[in-house]
Amino acid sequence: MGLNKKLVKFLLLSFLLYGAWLMAYEFLLKPNGQLDQLITENISYFICLGLDLYGFTPHFSIAEKVGETFIFLNTSTFPLIRVGASCNGLELLILFSIFIICYPGNFKSKLWFIPAGCLTIHAVNIIRNFILTLMAEAKSPYFELFHRYIFIFLVYGIIFLLWMWWAGKQSKLRATNESE
Repeated sequence: MGLNKKLVKFLLLSFLLYGAWLMAYEFLLKPNGQLDQLITENISYFICLGLDLYGFTPHFSIAEKVGETFIFLNTSTFPLIRVGASCNGLELLILFSIFIICYPGNFKSKLWFIPAGCLTIHAVNIIRNFILTLMAEAKSPYFELFHRYIFIFLVYGIIFLLWMWWAGKQSKLRATNESE
């Protein structure tokens, strides 16, 4: 199969899977909210764990809106930061998984690489949210710049690097198999 046909197949399959994901998310998962809530609470837990190591007395509470939490410091009754469904990185995990699924490669390798990549992306997202929380606490004038641009570029860059590493590894495996 030529390079153009492989690219078209990859893109078409990616768009179809992403479309299926969007439909499932919008009509099943988002209204239920449990998946977003689980990931958001996990992120909030690790933010509080990190803040505790920095000497704060943090806690989080679940917001009325499913999939959101509020982080509080010390005895403050006003939340320092809101962690919402849009901050939990679920869509990034799905995009990464779809790209790996659609890229030609060994199925068994995909079974370990997708969870490992998702854990890496989730960890990076926790660190991103933690740093943003510290920036909010410090009332950094750069909070919005980092929140809206720099960290988004960084997280997407890490996803791209993971995918490129995967693609390079699969290309080497194919070349080795073809030469044997």
